[in-house]
Amino acid sequence: MNLTLLHRLLLVVALAGWTLTLGGFLLWDLRLAREHMEELAIKEARSNFNKDLAFRLWATRHGGVYVPVDDRTPPNPGLAHLPERDIETPSGRQLTLMNPAYMLRQMLEEHGDFYGVRGKITSFHLLNPINAPDPWEAEALRRFEQGESEVLEFVEDDKEPRLRLMRPMETREGCLKCHAFQGYQVGDVRGGIGVTVPMRHYLDTLGETKRSRTIFFSVIWALGVGILVLLDVQVLRRLRAQEEHENVLKAQRQALIRANKDLTRLAEVSAHHLQEPSRRLLTFSQLLKDRLKVEETDPEVRRSLEFVEQNATYLRNLVRDIQLYLDADKPQGQPAELDVNEVVARVQQKLAPLISETGAEIKVGELPPLVFDLSRLRDIFLIIMENSLLHAGTGTRPRIVISGERLNGMNRYRVSDNGSGIPEVYRQRVFEIFERLGGGGRGTGIGLPIARRMVESAGGEIALETADGGGLSVVFTLPAKPPGEDG
Repeated sequence: MNLTLLHRLLLVVALAGWTLTLGGFLLWDLRLAREHMEELAIKEARSNFNKDLAFRLWATRHGGVYVPVDDRTPPNPGLAHLPERDIETPSGRQLTLMNPAYMLRQMLEEHGDFYGVRGKITSFHLLNPINAPDPWEAEALRRFEQGESEVLEFVEDDKEPRLRLMRPMETREGCLKCHAFQGYQVGDVRGGIGVTVPMRHYLDTLGETKRSRTIFFSVIWALGVGILVLLDVQVLRRLRAQEEHENVLKAQRQALIRANKDLTRLAEVSAHHLQEPSRRLLTFSQLLKDRLKVEETDPEVRRSLEFVEQNATYLRNLVRDIQLYLDADKPQGQPAELDVNEVVARVQQKLAPLISETGAEIKVGELPPLVFDLSRLRDIFLIIMENSLLHAGTGTRPRIVISGERLNGMNRYRVSDNGSGIPEVYRQRVFEIFERLGGGGRGTGIGLPIARRMVESAGGEIALETADGGGLSVVFTLPAKPPGEDG
């Protein structure tokens, strides 16, 4: 997927996530605000109920009170059975008895006129029809008969939203004065006391809270969106710069690949075309030298012919090694399981003239077998052993020890000599092309680089170490088996 498209998708996901998160917090906060509002309304309803209950208990303990008769407080018809419902003071004032229910009803009416919170005492067995229950109250009274101790509900009808609360009214000793004839006993539920709290003020306050919280969260949301957009611009700018940089690198890489292919092809073609001239130059120089053997020849001419022969030989070897270097990273034939001791024995046969010339002693230990192509493995040992023989120095009989071991799926081979060695500071340089540190001008300077390329292309490593006898060890590792095979 294009980086820009992926970035846009991530931005949309981030904006959606931010919006959902803030929206969730807003809904959660508004829910808490509503629950808090409802708790306050319930607390107010219960406080008013407790006040009404305390007043009723006070009036009950006193058996009611006598008050002057007027239009608002006429004699209670429900108390006509009491002999002292109405009395006259010594001064001639007419007084009537207000029982607790009568007192509470009148007090609740006046409290409701002043504060809006209305109360009501009601029952299925009434002394005063005005206290008859409405449908909601009747349902609450029936639930009291089933054992419930409180009924509350937020209701909304044609009037306004309200909170209604009702609790049962139990019969006490003082209640029997007026209600004994109805058959009640102490402890009986003979009705309920209800409280109605108007919710308009609470709802208005809740609306203000919703508006303020919505504005607050909207500002926070907008700030978050702004930050995300700014980050989006910065990231997009960097992505575009990175994409442009990657395009440049890609173009450079492709150009480098093309140039490398062209150079490789040029080197291959050049090596191919140089083979024949170098071969002919060597052949004709040797023919000319042989013919001049039978005649008296100027020593200067003979030295010139020897110089031509030496350089023709060097040119032929150089072209051969260049071709080997170019093909070093490619298997030369089908890989197979090889007896490495047999491979080293063949290399010794090929190096027999040089071994005889130098008088070298070669000792070969038991070498672990290897799955590899024969041609390259033979060339690796040939290059390393020839290099040891060419750089043996003078005055010392060359001695080469070849050993090997298998460790963690890798074969490690060691070719050690007793030569003068190479200082550690130069041990990496000899793996570079045309780096030679002595040898009397023998060799092309490509041998060890060829060996390194063959080893590393197969997943191994090659390095130089100080040998036990003071000389040099060439140590290289190769996978015992190709990747993907059990080993």
